[in-house]
Amino acid sequence: MADSTLVRAVILAAGRGTRMVSSRSKPLHEVGGLPMIQHVLRSVSEVVPEPPVVVVAPGDRDLVAQLGDRAVAVTQATGSGTGAAVLAARAALGSAGAALVLPADMPLLSPLSLRSLLATLQSTSAGAAVLVAEVEDAVSYGRIERDPAGGLLRIVEAADEPARRGGAEVNCGAYVFRLPQLWDALADLGSDNAQSELYLSWAPARIAGGCALVSLPDPTEALQINDRIQLARAEAALRRRTLRRLMLEGVTVVDPESTWVDCDVRVGSDSVVHPGTVLRGATVVGRHCELGPFAELDSCEVADGCRVGRSSLHGCKLEEGADIGPFNRVRPGTVLGPRSHLGTFTEVVRSRVGAGSQVPHLSYVGDAELGDDVNVGAGTITANWDGIAKRRTVVEDGVRLGSDTILVAPIRVGKMAYTAAGSVLTADVPPGSLAVARVPQRNLEGWVARRRPHGRPVAEVAVEEDG
Repeated sequence: MADSTLVRAVILAAGRGTRMVSSRSKPLHEVGGLPMIQHVLRSVSEVVPEPPVVVVAPGDRDLVAQLGDRAVAVTQATGSGTGAAVLAARAALGSAGAALVLPADMPLLSPLSLRSLLATLQSTSAGAAVLVAEVEDAVSYGRIERDPAGGLLRIVEAADEPARRGGAEVNCGAYVFRLPQLWDALADLGSDNAQSELYLSWAPARIAGGCALVSLPDPTEALQINDRIQLARAEAALRRRTLRRLMLEGVTVVDPESTWVDCDVRVGSDSVVHPGTVLRGATVVGRHCELGPFAELDSCEVADGCRVGRSSLHGCKLEEGADIGPFNRVRPGTVLGPRSHLGTFTEVVRSRVGAGSQVPHLSYVGDAELGDDVNVGAGTITANWDGIAKRRTVVEDGVRLGSDTILVAPIRVGKMAYTAAGSVLTADVPPGSLAVARVPQRNLEGWVARRRPHGRPVAEVAVEEDG
């Protein structure tokens, strides 16, 4: 017995996606930093509390793994077409009184539009409601044909009757059906069409009670992804939506056309994002920050008042007031403390740089703990790999490392210690000490004269020898 108040969602993800020309399932291709199936799951979860039923192709383990416990996966083992896919979900729907059905390749479809679709069905006696939109290019869509009263006459699939170039009212591919009326309508359908498939789009015109049409105010939500060209269009549309959200939240985006921000990125007010900057993954940026030009941050946590120049950061944390100049690479597991500074051409990985500490240029800091107020001279490196395992370096507060210091881990440099330029240190340095570890200088007197007979310029000797 159907429960008229219970709504379940069905997401159709069993299509072969051959036009993507990919070894990956189409719903796993990313838009805005997330697989498109995740966008659909998010929108559905805000409208229908019950876990959705996702119809997958046989053997699509990667897609099933992506779903996790957020959905019930069922396999479309037999039949072809969207109608057959919905029939594959019938048993999993149980006692639901209505089914919200949508494709897995519409990542821009919003919860607001889905709520409108459900509300329309619930406020009428119709057996179904369909999302429609006016689009500028209707070639790849099923077209809506209305009867003289403005109701739905039929939906014409592009494969059966190709549309002319130009705008038209189209079927978005998202529906809500009353049950069991949907099963009765599908039982009456045949597959007498260009693709010999069971079209779900034919059901609304045949369902008991008729069908209501719900127009999308934003036609970009109707973007469906069947090939890489449409994937790029959806990416651009979602990027514009994300940047608009950031700007309305008080972020200055200097040039939106050259700025790439994934949909889950958060940026605080009064921050400035310069041209060419890319913010990916779950990056969170605080207030009053300055990013770029051409900064790249992937899954980073950035506190208030930080500045990042033309550098690449991944999986790291910047505490308040941290400053990073151009051409640096900061890798996962790194924490840059308050007011710390990276200059130019440095790499930091799995390390902490303490408050106020500076690594001005041309240095490598790996598997290290730098205390507060440490200054790292140019060309300094932590030699953290002994050929078998990574080893830790600890540099305590107030240390001054001379240029071209090599710290061979494991090693500890005590508080307020200094190291002489060019030293290769293999033993701990006590606090307050000066560590010198380099070969004594030798001056070979007369060496130049022996190398340059008769005192002639080097260039003349070279020409004579070459001749």
